[in-house]
Parts: sequence; structure tokens; C-alpha cells
Amino acid sequence: MRVVVVGAGPAGLTAAWRLHQAGHDVTVLERRDVAGGRTHTEHFGDGHWSDTGAGWLASFYPNTFRLLAELGERGRLKPMQLRGGGELLLDGRLVPNPNSIGRILRTPLLSPIEKIRFMAWMAQLIVRQRGGLRADLHWDGVDALTALRAAGDDAVERIVRPSFEGPFFARLDSMSGALVRSWLRDLSIRTFFHVDGGMDAPWRALAERLRVRTGVAVTQVRTRDGNAEITLDDGQVESADAAVVAVPAPLAAEIAPDHPGAAVLRQVRYAPHIRLYAARHSDGPPRTGIHAFPNTTVATVELGPGRDGAWGHVPEGWQWELICAPAASSGPLLALSDEEASARLWQEAHRIDARIFPLEEAEVRLLVRWERAVPIVDPGYYSRLAAFPQQPPIVFCGDWLVQPCVEGAVRSGELAASALVNRRAAAN
Repeated sequence: MRVVVVGAGPAGLTAAWRLHQAGHDVTVLERRDVAGGRTHTEHFGDGHWSDTGAGWLASFYPNTFRLLAELGERGRLKPMQLRGGGELLLDGRLVPNPNSIGRILRTPLLSPIEKIRFMAWMAQLIVRQRGGLRADLHWDGVDALTALRAAGDDAVERIVRPSFEGPFFARLDSMSGALVRSWLRDLSIRTFFHVDGGMDAPWRALAERLRVRTGVAVTQVRTRDGNAEITLDDGQVESADAAVVAVPAPLAAEIAPDHPGAAVLRQVRYAPHIRLYAARHSDGPPRTGIHAFPNTTVATVELGPGRDGAWGHVPEGWQWELICAPAASSGPLLALSDEEASARLWQEAHRIDARIFPLEEAEVRLLVRWERAVPIVDPGYYSRLAAFPQQPPIVFCGDWLVQPCVEGAVRSGELAASALVNRRAAAN
């Protein structure tokens, strides 16, 4: 079976690899010049890189870990502390961010009774909520605030909201209760891992094992005479026995407008994200991170010496800073020029932490722009996607189909490959 995979992110490459292992002839088409999708890493020189999208892998990513082990890439994973604000700037005062059991027990933000209530609620959650980031559809129809009400209002505001609204770039009241419950359960037993060489290193290594054509944009994918027909932006048309569309849902709806699931694809919205990375030769202060909450222009400000890294790796003798915007300001900032957006981010970050160095002193500077950073998993999301029709010869994959993370992308790629393999087996 000849299969064309559209998109060389973790989902598309995983699907392509599983199909290749099953003995099929697979070609991956990627519109960018590099593979990796939203795991893309920028390299600034020998031993200096910064991840621009996903920043870590976690111990509750079993499919991802299994795949990396198969590829001989498991050794790249190095245990790390959770990135983001180590301190919480709340109502003008700085306190340790209560993002671990020890910090929750010590935090002055909750009374002893509130701590007991939250810990008891978490114990019940761990027992009742399935692990492995599996969504409980019972809670999908309500927003996260409703699903978390029994945990206590102060705990939700001081612990859950700061921990979730940063990584997912959305407000709790716009998130599915099933999303937050599934992540809270697995985060409670977490170990996070840094990827040596950058987040995209394993995916670039996988791409080298496959037939990947970069710089090729696809404008349409449709079914014709039981096969898949793929139209490229230069007008060239390719035919295959099947196609895997592994791109963000809105883009998938554009290139496959006649698919029965196109209406569902159009309902998937994405949160934008913009962040600023800068580095210079200097030892600098010890590593620190501040999560500003509530936030308007900036969500987190991190800085430190090279040995502590910053969403990647920084050489010894360097100082780095990383400024991340929340979804609320990322959209307007994306409309500005790089210089204007960088200036606004830095000005607000300096107000939060005056120790960050001026941008004019930066020897390395990168403004990361993602129009579609993370799928917004709103109430009813999982229920809508559960009914999404996978109809070979065209199937879809992406983190939007499972969970908004690398593990979700890998699982969706494996499911897409299985759908085509099973269809082929049934036909024979």
C-alpha cells in the first residue's frame, strides 16, 4: 500500500513509522524546511539551543517513551524540574508557587482546613480518575471550574489556575472539566524530562529513517475512485492508496473540505502563543522563574545562568532570559512587528522582575510565534472528537484528536496507522 502522510510533526512521523514497519510504501510531505512540527528547536551554535514549542516530556507519556526506545533515542531524556514560574506573583506579593505536595503543605495562600480539603479531594481524584491522560467523558460537558468546585475555591484559584492557564494558554472556565481532571491526576505523580539536543532531535532522527520531502505544501486531499488524491501548491497531483493528514485541525479542514468530519475540524480552536528568548555572555543571577497571576501581557519570566538551561541548553558563561505571554495577549502581540512585540514583552517582564538584562545587550535573541500553539479543549470537546469519522483511504491524526501534548500526537499517529493497516487487512 502506498501512503502519503501530510505533516512531519510527531503525529505524522509516528503514523509514517508504524506504516513503514508494517511494510507499506510511505512518503511524508512537510511544508516547512524541517521536520518536527511544534517540537521545533532553534540552534544558535555548538551546545546552545532553545525549544520553541513543546518544552518537556513526562513520565506519563508511555507511548512516546516506547517509541523513543525503539528508535534508540530514549537516552536523550534527562530528568528535570518542572519549568515555568517557581515563584507566584499574586496580588503584588511573591510567594513560592504551590505546584508540588510539599509546597502546598507549606504555602501561606491556603488555610490548614483548605489544604486538607484539597488534598482529600486529590486523593479521591487519583482513585476515581483513570490514568494515562484518559479523559472521563462524564466531566467533559462541564467547564473546569465546575468540575473542580469540590476542591475548594481558594485551592482552585491559588494552585490549579496558575498551573493550568500557563501551559494550556486558556482560562479554566473555557476548559473541559475532563481535560483538567485527567492532567491533575497524572501530574500528581509526575517526573519531567529534558530532551538532550532539543525537543525535535528524536523526530529529526526518525525523519531520517523515512522518505520525507520538506518544503512541499499540500493544498487539497480528497478521495477519488477509492484512493487518495493529493494536490500540491504547484498544481501537481499525486495519487496514493491512502493518505494521513497530520496537521492542525483548522488546516486539515481547509485541505480536506469535503471530508465527512470537516465540520468537526472547523470547531477545533487553537490558542496562540508568543515568547521571547534572549542570551548574553555573563554569569548572571541564580536561576529563577516568576509566574505572574493574574496576567495580562506576560505570564512567566524566567532567567538564569547557562548551567541551568532555558527550554533547551545554554553554554557555560552565558546568561539567559525567557518571557512567555498568555493567550490573552499573544493574539494582539502576534499582529505586531518583531521589534514592537519584543519591546512590549520585555517592558512588562522588567516590571515583574527588574533583574532581566536589557534586550540591546542580548547576543542571541529569538521571538517565537505560534498562531496555533495548543488546541483549546473546551467543554464538550472530547465528546465531539469521539464521534469524529476516520474513513479510509483518508485518515487524520494530531494532538487535537487525543490530548494537547506530544503524547497525544504520538497516540493519534499510531491510531491513524492502525486504521489503515486494519482496513488493508480486512480488504485482503
